[in-house]
Amino acid sequence: MITRDDLIGTWILKSWQSLKNGKPAGYPMGEDAKGQIIYTTEGRMSGFLMRRDFADQPRETAASPDICLAYGGNFRVEGDQVIHDVDVATVPYWIDGPLIRTVVLQGENVLLKTKPETTSSGNTYEHHLLWERAEG
Repeated sequence: MITRDDLIGTWILKSWQSLKNGKPAGYPMGEDAKGQIIYTTEGRMSGFLMRRDFADQPRETAASPDICLAYGGNFRVEGDQVIHDVDVATVPYWIDGPLIRTVVLQGENVLLKTKPETTSSGNTYEHHLLWERAEG
């Protein structure tokens, strides 16, 4: 069982892997994606993910969710899950909804797993994001 205190602080993305039907299926923003997620003692959170080469994009390139995404809001812990109650996001349909992540503590790291979603094709997808605590 996790507590809120287990999450408080700043975390740096180590890896983000997608799974299809429980098997590795690639890296949504490349094997070297960058990101950070911050949980505050006040119960707020913010997350940012991007392709490592995002800064190399042409200036007129729109930030689409496959190269850059961010969101923030309140968070709460229930059992082994952290619920992000989103109030700002670069993905419109995330706004005003919860993003639920299963939390797995792995030593000093934390693994956040998205809820598996089954598509109309019958395939089930989920994402595993491994974070390490930022050094201050």
